[in-house]
Order: sequence, then structure tokens, then C-alpha cells
Amino acid sequence: MKRPASAPSAQSSKKRTASASSSKVKVTISGSAYLKKLGLQDALQSILEKLDAVQPANPLQHIQDGLELIQKQKTCEAVTELAPFPAPGEIEWRKVCKQRSLAAAPDPTGLASIVCNGEDRSFPVNPSDTALVCIDMQWDFLEPDGRVGQFYKDSPCNWNVEGVERLLKACRAKGLTIAHSRSHRYGSVVRDELVGTDDKGYELHPRCAALPGEIVVDKWTYGAFASTHLEAELRKKGVTRILLCGVLTNVCVFATASQAVDRFIRVCLVEDACAAFSKDWHDMALQLINQPQTVKGHKRGCGLYFGEVAKVEKVEEALGSLP
Repeated sequence: MKRPASAPSAQSSKKRTASASSSKVKVTISGSAYLKKLGLQDALQSILEKLDAVQPANPLQHIQDGLELIQKQKTCEAVTELAPFPAPGEIEWRKVCKQRSLAAAPDPTGLASIVCNGEDRSFPVNPSDTALVCIDMQWDFLEPDGRVGQFYKDSPCNWNVEGVERLLKACRAKGLTIAHSRSHRYGSVVRDELVGTDDKGYELHPRCAALPGEIVVDKWTYGAFASTHLEAELRKKGVTRILLCGVLTNVCVFATASQAVDRFIRVCLVEDACAAFSKDWHDMALQLINQPQTVKGHKRGCGLYFGEVAKVEKVEEALGSLP
């Protein structure tokens, strides 16, 4: 009589798990030039690497979401190849806009959902297609001896720094794309000589500094998309939606939100990680961004008209639910 096989010990299970997690996922397609031409090998490689890293409860849904994201990217792939508007022409850009509109038409899905302001409003997130974009968290704006802060010593705009720190920590922990902008536009003056230097005022504040590998763009427009390669950098990483924070809520944050939705990138502004030199200015900007999205008759196009608004704690809760 055969003895029943003994159950594997916890120690041996741990060894196998460690061994499996340490091995590199490798996808190889051979014998089909057609499948290689479609780029399926690279696509599946990327999806399975993320699957192995995240280890979600529903792996098949993760694979499906990954394939749908790649399809959306292919639908809009001509976008990243076009020269900036108006080249190559208005008609070509109309076609691109139509493609982006169709791709953004379905309600978005995600691995977690951020509870937002307004009745039944939420903003789905997925580390594979969601980025945190931090606007102009520079010494010049945040500190009373900065080039701009010196004029607002009685009402500094650095009350959002803790919120930005919390967002950076939460988003980095879950592998979201992180992007930062620095502005060399000071009112009507452009100080392009500051770019590429170690000027203390121009640099990102030490509490919100970029880590190696994170996107950093230098801009001279108020919005972070119009005068930089931010859109191209985000699309390379598959980003279709952003969590937005920084300063000033009523100037560069507001302009960035508007420029993002013009490009059919969904926006969720995190209000207590944004600040202005006046609380009234901050609140007015929030109303202009969020009220079209939430008032009766306008409850459509999640994050596209002109953005959802949420608090840091709600972002932390949503990201904390991810594996």
C-alpha cells in the first residue's frame, strides 16, 4: 500500500516562492513573423512582468486590462509621432483628437478607486496607467526668501508640502509613474538661464525632490504640457490618467489640468496637496475645475471636464488597497 504524499512544509513552500519570484519572466515567440511584427512578444513580456510583481487576486483580469491598455495606446500611437500643433496640419490633428475621444469614451476601470468630491464621484487608478504629476514644487514659490515667495511672506503657499510628501510616498510604494515640473516663468518674465543649473531657488524643494528615474520637465508656460515633452514621456509609460498636485492651484496647476484634458488625459486634482498664495484663489480654482464635472447634467467623462477632486487620505486609502 502506497503512503500518501506528505504536504510540503511551510519552509519548502517559502523556498519555492522565493525562487519563483527571483526568476525573470521571459516570453518568447518563435515561428511566426506575423506575431512578432504585431509586437505581441514585447506586450506580453511587459504584462506578465507587472503581473508577477503585483500578483493581483484576479490575474486574468490583470492580463485583460493590460491588453486593453495596449490596444488604446495603439489606437492613439500616431499621437506621439506627430509634430507639435499646428504641424503637420489642422486636419491631421482633428483625426488624432477624434481617435483620442473614441479611446476615452468608455468609463475607465482600475484596480482601485479613489472616492472624490461630489455625489457618487470616483477616480479609478491602476499603477500601469496612472501617474502622479507634481507642479512647480520649487523653493522660489514655497519659501519666503524665494523669487516669488518673497512677495507673499504673510500668506505663503507652502501649506501643501506635507500633502505632496504623502502622495509621493504612497504613489512610489505602488509603482506609479512620477513626474515633476519646474517653472522658469515668473509672471511675465522667462528666466531660461536657470535651467540646467544648481540654483537653489529654481530647484525642487528638498522635501519634494525627484528620485532618479522620475520624469522632470522644465517649462516656460503656466501649464506643464504646452512647452515640454511631458505628454510624450507619460504616453511612453502608458499613462492615460494623472493625479495632480502642486502650486499654484489657480495658476500652473489649473493650467496643467486644462491642458491635460485637452489631450484626453484624465485628471484627479488632490486638493490638500495643492496650494495658492490665497485660500480664496485656491478655492475658486477648485470650483472652476470640479463644478463642471459634478453639477447636475454634467456627470460624465470621468476626469475630463475638467477634473475630479479628492483628498490625500482618499488617495492613500485607494492605493493602500492594492497588493
